[in-house]
Amino acid sequence: MQIFKHILFFILALLVCEGIAAGASAWSFLESSLASFEQIKNLSDQRARDTIGAISKSSEGKLSKDRLEDLNFAFTRLVKVTSGDKEGFIISEISMTDDSGVVLASSNEDYVSESRTKRKPEPKFLSTNYTAAHHLRKWQIGTPILLGEKNTFQNDKLMQIVSPYFPEISEPSVLLSMAVYHPEKLERVASLHMKYERGNFAHFVKIQTELFWWTLQNNAIIALICALILGFSHLLIKSVRTSFTQDGKYIADPSAPPLWEKVDFAQTEGPIRWRENVSSTPSYPSQNPAPISQSHVPAVSATSTAQAVNREKAEIIDAIYLG
Repeated sequence: MQIFKHILFFILALLVCEGIAAGASAWSFLESSLASFEQIKNLSDQRARDTIGAISKSSEGKLSKDRLEDLNFAFTRLVKVTSGDKEGFIISEISMTDDSGVVLASSNEDYVSESRTKRKPEPKFLSTNYTAAHHLRKWQIGTPILLGEKNTFQNDKLMQIVSPYFPEISEPSVLLSMAVYHPEKLERVASLHMKYERGNFAHFVKIQTELFWWTLQNNAIIALICALILGFSHLLIKSVRTSFTQDGKYIADPSAPPLWEKVDFAQTEGPIRWRENVSSTPSYPSQNPAPISQSHVPAVSATSTAQAVNREKAEIIDAIYLG
């Protein structure tokens, strides 16, 4: 029964320790993932602000009809270069429009396939997200806006599980706008719109998942060690409690012997199990007994003789017990 209790206590201690380890690993994974996600998002937005600021500055002197082709080439080149970015900062589209929604220059060839005089206003650039750039001052950069283009991740089960905790992963497309002013006059002549994606979130989730499994494995090993320590401590405490009474007296139970046995040889003639069999212990005669004459031995009583024999047997028993 005692063995069953010890095994049950160890199993319960193991379950509790492993549960704590799994919970701590999951919480650490969630906190580190949220912090890393915010860092990636902020770095991508800061990089986008620097890029659109440089484009706006370089575009101020190229708004004439004969130089708009240079802007189309520059925008297309920039989109192509960022498509292979290792950090996942990808610019998908750059467009410059006037207040009426007519595209002046763009990396999308569908908007600039016709000549400027034949182009019509694009309804997309007349929406609220794009017309907000009409109210920006010079060198003022707009706020990044999520365009609401959902990504379902149909072929990636891991992303489907993680996406509820990071809602913005499902909306990778972000719009950033800036006003373009005349190089000499303080008047706005066009609006610049850049559409980009914030980092390679699929790679980010993969790295964070690998880190989670590594942390969980280490915490599980530590939890197992803690459970073993608790189980051994429980066994040790139960053994001590069953070996002594509340007054500190030793209890010898033959049916359930303790892990150790404490005996005070200064007050007893040997361990209890040896002393109970003193009467049955054979006596060993001396190897070279010297003849003693009856005339030289004083008379002793029977009681004194018996005590001497018992002391001799106790010394022999102590020597055998102690090795």
